[in-house]
Amino acid sequence: MILSNADIRRVLRDKLFIVDPFPSEDQIDTSSLDLRMGETLWEWNRRGPRPGGRDNPIDVDGLDIRQFTEQNLVEVPREAEGNYILEPGKLYLAPTHEKVKMPMESRLAARIEGRSSLARLGLTVHMTAPMIHCGTGLGIITLELCNHGPFYLRITPGATRICQLILEELSSLPDERAARTYGAQKNPKG
Repeated sequence: MILSNADIRRVLRDKLFIVDPFPSEDQIDTSSLDLRMGETLWEWNRRGPRPGGRDNPIDVDGLDIRQFTEQNLVEVPREAEGNYILEPGKLYLAPTHEKVKMPMESRLAARIEGRSSLARLGLTVHMTAPMIHCGTGLGIITLELCNHGPFYLRITPGATRICQLILEELSSLPDERAARTYGAQKNPKG
C-alpha cells in the first residue's frame, strides 16, 4: 500500500520514517515526498587511462563498486553562484539534500522516482534500483542523473526538487536485514 500525504505526516511525526532536515509542508504531495538536490555532483573521470574502454571493459561480475567509484568519480565544479550545469548526454551521480532512515519496526520501504516536469526536459533521475529497503540507516540517497534532452540544465543544491520518494508499507516485518552495499550513505562514493 502506498502512503497518502496524511500517512506521510503521521509516520514522520511518529518517527517511523526519519528525514533530516525535516521536510517542509510544501514538500509533501498527495502520495509522495519531494527531495532536493544535495551538495556535491559527481561524474566519471574522462581523462587519462581509465577502465571501461573497448580494450579494457569493466567486468561487472567481479566489480567492487565502492572501490571503483572511489578511484574513478570526480567532483563536478560549480558555477560562481553555487549551481551546477547538467550537460546533454552526460551521466552524473548526486546525493539528495535530505538524509532518510527507514527503521525496521516501521515496516516501511520506499521508491525514488523522477519528477515529470524534469523528465519532460529530458532529465532521467534515478535510472534503476529505486528501492530504499526497510531497515536502511540514516543516510543520503544517491541519484543517477542523465540529461537525455537537448538543453543545458541548471540545478541548485539545497533548492532544486530533484526527485520524489514514495513510501510503501510492507505486509509484515522482515525476518532479517541482509547486508546492503549502500546502507546509510554519506555521499555517492559510499
